[in-house]
Amino acid sequence: MIRHARQAAKRWVTGSVDIRAGEGRAVLAAAVLFFVLLTSLMLLRPVREALGLARGIESVRQLFFVTVLSTLPLIPLFGWLVSRCSRRRLMRVSLHGCAGILIAFFVGLTVLPESPRLLVAAVYYIFHSVFNLFVISLFWAFMVDHFNLAQSKRLFPAIALGGSLGAIAGSLISWRLVAYFGVNGLFLLAAALLEAGVWLADRFTRTRAASLPAPTDMTPIGGSWFAGINAVAQSAYLRGVGMWIVLSGVVSTFLYFTGLRLVGAASDSTAGQTAWFAYINLWTQLATLLAQGLLARRVMRVAGVGGALAVLPLLASAGFAVLAAMPALAAFTIVNALFRAAQQGIAGPAEQTLFTVLPQQHKYKAKSFLDTCGYRGGDALGAYFERFLAIAGFGLLPLAGAVLALSSLWMLLSSFLGRRQARLAASQP
Repeated sequence: MIRHARQAAKRWVTGSVDIRAGEGRAVLAAAVLFFVLLTSLMLLRPVREALGLARGIESVRQLFFVTVLSTLPLIPLFGWLVSRCSRRRLMRVSLHGCAGILIAFFVGLTVLPESPRLLVAAVYYIFHSVFNLFVISLFWAFMVDHFNLAQSKRLFPAIALGGSLGAIAGSLISWRLVAYFGVNGLFLLAAALLEAGVWLADRFTRTRAASLPAPTDMTPIGGSWFAGINAVAQSAYLRGVGMWIVLSGVVSTFLYFTGLRLVGAASDSTAGQTAWFAYINLWTQLATLLAQGLLARRVMRVAGVGGALAVLPLLASAGFAVLAAMPALAAFTIVNALFRAAQQGIAGPAEQTLFTVLPQQHKYKAKSFLDTCGYRGGDALGAYFERFLAIAGFGLLPLAGAVLALSSLWMLLSSFLGRRQARLAASQP
C-alpha cells in the first residue's frame, strides 16, 4: 500500500515537473529542506498576527513602519556575512542564529511579567516580519546559486511544493495544538525545526555538489557588503524586480489589513484569533499546493516567466472587486487563498528564476536587499495608504480601484522583466 502511494505521489509530481537524470536527489533534498523551514515559519505566523492584533490595528500599522527601519541595519550585516562565508556556512550560521533568537523569545514571553511581555510581543512581531522574509530569501538564494535558469523553470515548482506542504503542516499544528500547548510552546518547536534545517541544508549541498563539475560551496563569496545595494542602483533589471516586489508588498498589505479587521470582529481572544489565522493559512496553503502541483510549470511553459508573474496582478484586481461587493470573512478566506496561491505557487517560483541570470554576489546580496527592504517598504506604503482610506470612511470600493490601477502597472512590469530576463540569459555563455 505504501509503495502504491509513493508511486502515485511520484506520478503527480513528475506530471507537473520535468525532473531529469541526476537531479532527483537534489530536488528531493531541497524540497524537504523547504518543508522544514516553512513548517517552522507557519507555526509562528498565526502567533505573530494574534500578538500584533492584541495591541490594536493602529499598533500593527506602526509596527509595519518600525519593521522597515529594522531591516536597514540588517542589510550591511548580512552583506558582510555573505562576503566572508561560503554558502554552506552561511546557511548554517543564519539558521543557528534564528533558532537561538526564537528560544530567547520563548523565555521572555514565559517568565517576564505582563507589562514587559507586551513589549516582547511587539518586538517579536517586528522580528518575525523580517525573519520570515529573510529565511525564505536565503533559501531561494541558495537554490538559484545551485540551479541555472533552464533548470529553475523546470525544478522550482517541485521544490516549492515541499514548502507548501510544510506551510500546511505548520498551519495545522498551530490551529489544532495551540489550545493544548499554548502559544509559547510553539516557539521551541519552531526553533527545533530550524536546527533540523541546518542538517538538511548541509545534506542538500553534498547531494547537489556530487553532480556538479566544480562545486564551490566551501569558497567565500567575497565582495563588498554594499555590493547588493550598488547593483540595484546600477541595474534597470534589478530596479524593475524591486518595483515588482514593492507592488506585491503594497497589495498584500491591503489584503492583510482587510483580514485583520474581519478576524478582529470575529474573535477578541489571542487564542481564538490565533486559531482563526491558522485556519485561513491552512486554506491558503491547500490552494497553493494545488496551484504548484497542477498549474505552475504549465503556466511558466505556456506563458513564460512574464506571464507567470502577471497572474498575480490579475487575481489581485478580481479579488478586491469581490471583497468590495462582499466584505465578509468567508469571501476573504477564498480571495486570500487564491491570491496567496498565485503569489506563492505560480508568481513566486517565477520571481525566483529572475535571479538565476545574475552573478553569484547579487543572488545573495541584491536579492536579500530587495526581498526584505523592498517587500517591507511596500508593506509600509500599503499600511498607511489603507489607513488614509479607512479614516476617510471610503470602505473597500476605492481600495479596489487603487488595486486595479496598481495592477495595470504591475502587469506591464511583469512583461518587461520576462523579456529582459530572456535577453540576459541569451547573452550568457
